[in-house]
Amino acid sequence: MIFYGVNPVIEALRADFPLQRIYIDTRKNNPAVSKVEKLAKQNAVPVKRLSDLRSLTKSPDHQGVCAECEGLGTTALPDGPIDADLIVMFDGIEDPHNFGAALRVCEGLGVRHVIYHKGNSSGITPAAVKVSTGAVFHLNLYHSNLNTAMKKLKRERVSINVLDGSGDLSIYDWQPQSPACLVIGSEGKGVRFAILRQADQVLQIPMHGHVNSLNVSCALSATLAVVAAKAT
Repeated sequence: MIFYGVNPVIEALRADFPLQRIYIDTRKNNPAVSKVEKLAKQNAVPVKRLSDLRSLTKSPDHQGVCAECEGLGTTALPDGPIDADLIVMFDGIEDPHNFGAALRVCEGLGVRHVIYHKGNSSGITPAAVKVSTGAVFHLNLYHSNLNTAMKKLKRERVSINVLDGSGDLSIYDWQPQSPACLVIGSEGKGVRFAILRQADQVLQIPMHGHVNSLNVSCALSATLAVVAAKAT
């Protein structure tokens, strides 16, 4: 896979993620590119200069830097429990920009474990990596059938908390029971009923403006910020 963007490549190098090669546009010579080259040298990752990266990246948003790797580090759920106070689960976030933005929120607000279903979501695409600004390289990403994942978490006594407009509990009144899983769906469809019915609690964000909903990353930001505030 080829992923692109200065920050994603830098974060991959910082995380010591296995890269096969880094490509840099021959016309790019700036502090950011110098930083990429320095980190690549420290990590013993070969660097090659090319005159055109668009043929590799298939995108105009490469910022003159891209990297090649075998995969982007998603794994199946572990056999044992996930050692975390809070796990986030994505149900059906199909847009890679929304998916990447939500991953960036998770990493920035301290969540390290994310579960998603490849069959009904964007997955870890180059665009999602770019929008995440490289957050994907600092997360534990698990792909699984969500019903299977839900049953596993319940067996391990993880509380299931779904964020949905139909919820009867405000996020401000939520007292997360550790370990907990927070499930969030897409803007259009929300969380599927098959997942919703397994929830221990259904949460909602009180809206006080003229619009009645937030996009995925904003809703996730608000909820995780409340969780973080209660933990301090």
